[in-house]
Amino acid sequence: RLQYQDENFETHEKTFSGVNARVIQHEYDHIEGVLFVEKLKPIKKRLVQRKLENIKKGKVSVDYKMKFAGR
Repeated sequence: RLQYQDENFETHEKTFSGVNARVIQHEYDHIEGVLFVEKLKPIKKRLVQRKLENIKKGKVSVDYKMKFAGR
């Protein structure tokens, strides 16, 4: 459930589910400084650690521009 104010400062409340709920939670986590990988269980984090390190080092092939910290 999400409570928000519109452009006229009217308070609204709405319940979201499925993909919409996940997208809203993902964006809210960004605002709060929470990264997706911080929510992974330890076993899953270990399984993807090498991929995450390669991404961090810029060793990734994508069809769009990426910007890396410190570069």
